[in-house]
Amino acid sequence: MKANLIWRVVTGVVFLPVLFFLIDKGGWAYSTLLFLIVTVGAWEWWRLCDHAGATPDFPLLLVGVLGALQGGSDPRPERFVVFLACVTIVALLSGLRHRDGAAYQRTAMLILGVLYVGLLPAFLLRIRDLPIGRDALLVVYAAVFACDTFAYGVGRLFGRHRLFERVSPKKTWEGAFGGLFGAVLACLVCRLLFADFLSLRTAIGMGLLLGSLGQAGDLVESLLKREAGLKDSSQLIPGHGGVLDRFDNLHLAAPAAYIFLGLCL
Repeated sequence: MKANLIWRVVTGVVFLPVLFFLIDKGGWAYSTLLFLIVTVGAWEWWRLCDHAGATPDFPLLLVGVLGALQGGSDPRPERFVVFLACVTIVALLSGLRHRDGAAYQRTAMLILGVLYVGLLPAFLLRIRDLPIGRDALLVVYAAVFACDTFAYGVGRLFGRHRLFERVSPKKTWEGAFGGLFGAVLACLVCRLLFADFLSLRTAIGMGLLLGSLGQAGDLVESLLKREAGLKDSSQLIPGHGGVLDRFDNLHLAAPAAYIFLGLCL
């Protein structure tokens, strides 16, 4: 456990400055990062599905998630609707190639993977394209990462009551409340330092929203891994597991943050 914690710290020290630089640059730089994350995430999703016995066609999955990333960030929604229709048609037709009686499962996991791995992260690009995009995106990452860190630390130190033992036996209510506190604290600190577009009320509200959905996203990923019989989606990131393990808390938080910013600012 100590070695795992050391790797988590080392990975964070190396990755966070790179992430800040790419968010600050925006444009192709940040888009390339998400392109890489989504590409690796597609492989990890295929791996989870393979272990669960419902393996989608990987080339279709990869094209689908990258198309969803691009289409989900496109300001012209009609193009994305057409893309989704094409993905659905191809996914249904792909079931004709197999004779294992798993057409329902394979088609469902292909479409779900396109939406989960490709579409949800596209909202990070949408946030970056807002007039306040750079600062808003920094707030999102700060809140989600702080939530993860506080939940882990508080849970380890004070955790006694299990949160969702069937899905993730180590998560506790104490850790969950610690995560919410960390997310709110991060939003308030960002407000003081650079995010002057947030009022006190919206900073607290955004922290609670991102903290809640960030932890929910982590539970969803834990459920998928448990049903696939895997501890981690892969071993690519030392101390964290895979790309889906590290960024699962952003999948549900990103669309919610985009909607929240649109409604409250």
